Amino acid sequence: MPTESGVRKGMVYLVGAGPGDPGLLTVRALELLRDADVVAYDALVSPAILSLVRPEAELLPVGRRHGAGETSYRLHPEVLARAKAGHTVIRLKAGDPLIFGRGGEEAEELAEAGILFTIVPGVSAALGAAAYAGIPLTHRLHASDVTFMSGHDVDGSRHSLTDWSKAATGKGTLVLFMAARKLSANLQRLIQAGRSAETPAAYIASATTPDQKVIVGTLATLPEKTRDVDLTIPALVIVGDVVGLRARIAWFERRPLAGRQLLVARARPGRSVIATELRALGAEVLEIPEVEAVSFKGGSSIATALARIHEFRGIVFGCAAGVDAVLAQAPTLNLPVIAVGAAAAQALSRHGIASAVTLRGACQEALDEQSGLFQKGPFLVVMAEDGRPNLRDALTKIGAKVEVVAAYRYVHRMPTLPLPPIDLVVLPSSSAAHTVLSSAIGKALWGLPMAVIGPQTEAAARHCGAQFVVRAEEDSIASLVSLSVSMAGTL
Repeated sequence: MPTESGVRKGMVYLVGAGPGDPGLLTVRALELLRDADVVAYDALVSPAILSLVRPEAELLPVGRRHGAGETSYRLHPEVLARAKAGHTVIRLKAGDPLIFGRGGEEAEELAEAGILFTIVPGVSAALGAAAYAGIPLTHRLHASDVTFMSGHDVDGSRHSLTDWSKAATGKGTLVLFMAARKLSANLQRLIQAGRSAETPAAYIASATTPDQKVIVGTLATLPEKTRDVDLTIPALVIVGDVVGLRARIAWFERRPLAGRQLLVARARPGRSVIATELRALGAEVLEIPEVEAVSFKGGSSIATALARIHEFRGIVFGCAAGVDAVLAQAPTLNLPVIAVGAAAAQALSRHGIASAVTLRGACQEALDEQSGLFQKGPFLVVMAEDGRPNLRDALTKIGAKVEVVAAYRYVHRMPTLPLPPIDLVVLPSSSAAHTVLSSAIGKALWGLPMAVIGPQTEAAARHCGAQFVVRAEEDSIASLVSLSVSMAGTL
């Protein structure tokens, strides 16, 4: 934002990152992460959330753990310096910035420094941990109030005995933040303040993540039950009769793929519907490789084909990347447009173009349904460089007269070895199977069980060296997801 002197003025957003699950980020938080110049983050912010930051942004670690290293500042000096230099800075804080996140202190310093700032709330660790542990913080029959307290300063002066007496009174729910390191002392003080030693209590570590661990006991027994926990892992404690409801409500650990690590092979960029559905069923999903579509510019074969667009009966798009590549050079298309699959149709819609026909997929059966249309060619078929050979072959089999042109190429970026332990490999296409299994890391996957879609994907997997391959009953996402659940459940 420019000032009267013309110098760009910085902006700071105090943003809540939520308790750990990237799916709990607010829409606004995600927008800001994809736009920021600098992201200054707490130590508790998960790598999964930091991976959403655009590659050009600076990642600046500024958080502390367990109050270590007392400081003289409220807002980290590097954050202030970058804001004064005119940058847009996201101060990313675990949970909600105003609940034990020192967001209020940082906002005070920004106000005093004359820096513009906005506070973007996040899902508090208390709310996230309670929901994912299946513990309602309030319940009509058990608790009508909730108290949030810090368990970090039990031996200090921030909480008087009166504070603890108030927290121990009645049947309300109590949530202790930062309680792990002094758990026994915290719970003993509650008992001394009047709370029954038999009050149910739950210790929740790594809340909302695949590593979430919930230990249930009472004020008297929880310290012994948690004797062997890793105290470096963030945790909080919920105290109250509501904890007893977890036995019936707990859902997170009961999802069919909870605790399973699946690898979903990718061949094209964009959101993977399969990966999304598998995560919803509890799986921790690794998607590889990272894929980027790079469009060809003027002077390429696509530019030449578009100059002759009037010679074709219609144009066929097999994916969203092809739509974007062509419409960047030819914003209007004065001929019928055919979309192969929902992703291509949605990409056309974003550009304000309605497809004359949308095929449900690139399989032979889907093309057979429109074989009459393809006899009226010729058609221009837009693909990636060396891409979609199955689509080309299927069109040829139904007698279609087509001219295939490459409008873009895919750049694949593989992760570095070693990979995390994988329970099941999911192959949603033959091109994805070939891309992953024939790569440098493919050999490490050959002996793992694999769920595949369609006979061509099965053949590609076996050709590349896969040893244990099971094909879905139908050539559909739903069938592949069902097979993945079945296979992972028996491992």
